[in-house]
Amino acid sequence: MNKYFAELLGAFAGDGWMSKGNSGISLFISGNPTDEKEYYNKRIKFLFKKTFHIDVFPRDFSYWGTYGICVGKKEVTKQFILSKMPVGKKCNIVKVPKSIISNPKMHTSFIRGLFDTDGCIYFKKSYNKNASRWQKQTRHRPTVIFSTVSINLAKKVRQMLLLQNLNFGIRTNKPSNGNYNSYELRLEGKENTKRFFALVKPENKRHLNKFKQWLTQGFY
Repeated sequence: MNKYFAELLGAFAGDGWMSKGNSGISLFISGNPTDEKEYYNKRIKFLFKKTFHIDVFPRDFSYWGTYGICVGKKEVTKQFILSKMPVGKKCNIVKVPKSIISNPKMHTSFIRGLFDTDGCIYFKKSYNKNASRWQKQTRHRPTVIFSTVSINLAKKVRQMLLLQNLNFGIRTNKPSNGNYNSYELRLEGKENTKRFFALVKPENKRHLNKFKQWLTQGFY
């Protein structure tokens, strides 16, 4: 385990999966082709190079409408499986590997990978009656969110965040269609958001651009 593989495991927990076919097991990590190509072209490619000393070649997956990577090398998929990442449908059973939990030095790397692929930051107006007109009209209050349908992943990630003095709350959302519950980890407030970005150091410009714009002008 090293920080590069820990970050890859976080990215896999967010937007990855493994599938078994006639030729063996293939590993995929993919995201939004509109605003995440640079993240896959640079960060994910870099992480695979540092971890496994291989080149990956991100591409469009038109069938799913996503952009990302596919790796079929046994030495790669074996390491993900040894880290207890599931093959097949994983959304409600994926967990933080024990090798991550037991090593606090790996926590922020795993969290970074998860947030870059499956987290978000958004901004709200103020609805308090004592708020100024500007505060009521402008999206200036930041909120950092992780969302998953795996209760185990949500609880363990929250525990790791609390160890960093990042006081994320957790909320259960029950769907109306009878599918899995989703679990939302949420951190609000300007100073909390600054601390999160300073500690976790996200690499996906989808998040960084929003954060930097808010940091520069006070709203988004």
